[in-house]
Amino acid sequence: MNPFEIQAERAEQVQRRPKPTSRSTPICSQCHSDDIVCQASAQWSNEAQEWQLASTFGQPGYCNSCRSSCEMIWLNLN
Repeated sequence: MNPFEIQAERAEQVQRRPKPTSRSTPICSQCHSDDIVCQASAQWSNEAQEWQLASTFGQPGYCNSCRSSCEMIWLNLN
């Protein structure tokens, strides 16, 4: 199961819930840069009227700063 996929019944619950107050960003575990890219595919959601992440193919991110594959860690911004 894709952890980014939102099922139709869950999407309705998410729309009724207020947006989270805390923010976060992925950073490179090696150099701590947030200049990371990831191969992914997106799928149009008729319900949300936006593109949503469908899959990241189970591959690591790529850090443009240290120019290598990287594991990501999540940094709280608030």
